[in-house]
Amino acid sequence: CTHGCIYCYNNGRFGKKGDFFKGSKPRHGIAQKVVKDCRILKGRYGDNCPEIHMTFLGDAYQPAERTLGLTAMIARQLIGFNLPFTILTKSSTIKRDIDLLASYRKFRLGMSFTSVDQREVNDWEPGTGYIQDRIEVLRRFKSHGIKTWVYLEPVMSVRSTIKVIDTIHRHVDFFKIGALNHMDPPEPINLVEAHRKIMEALDFRHCNYEFKKSLQICNDQSLI
Repeated sequence: CTHGCIYCYNNGRFGKKGDFFKGSKPRHGIAQKVVKDCRILKGRYGDNCPEIHMTFLGDAYQPAERTLGLTAMIARQLIGFNLPFTILTKSSTIKRDIDLLASYRKFRLGMSFTSVDQREVNDWEPGTGYIQDRIEVLRRFKSHGIKTWVYLEPVMSVRSTIKVIDTIHRHVDFFKIGALNHMDPPEPINLVEAHRKIMEALDFRHCNYEFKKSLQICNDQSLI
């Protein structure tokens, strides 16, 4: 993945630290493998297949996708087999496929946010580009009637997370929130206070949301 997020838990899991950010290349025979998997899922679940998620491991819309079109190809296969799916991305490249995805009611758009402050985005997610482009993608997909959800993980700063909610809530059907739990955040975060303040912000905006277990803490000593 080329995003280079400083909080990425995959960095170091696949070779030396830093290798994960050096770029991406297509998996050999991916088109045939996707068709095979679609047939298996369709045979197992029929029209009741659980939602397929692309992807927590990197981002399906890498710069190479602009020319390769592999993610769009996979989306067409999923649509052809009538399988429900969601794509979680930070990339504005997905707007290229809005007509394809807007026509399919079993698709949901997911986008990750840690901040809407470009300076923080540059520090925390240096390869992701302009945050306003990400917001505009969310707005456009929502205006096309596509269900949207936003992943507020990790919470790098409670203040920044609340600002994200205030900025984009009109374009979001569902929020999911989780803590940073494998490294120190830029500033200490009391999980109890973080949970309370973020929940208040979401409730004030009448948002639908879910906290991951990492923020479902009731211990006043929970400090990260």
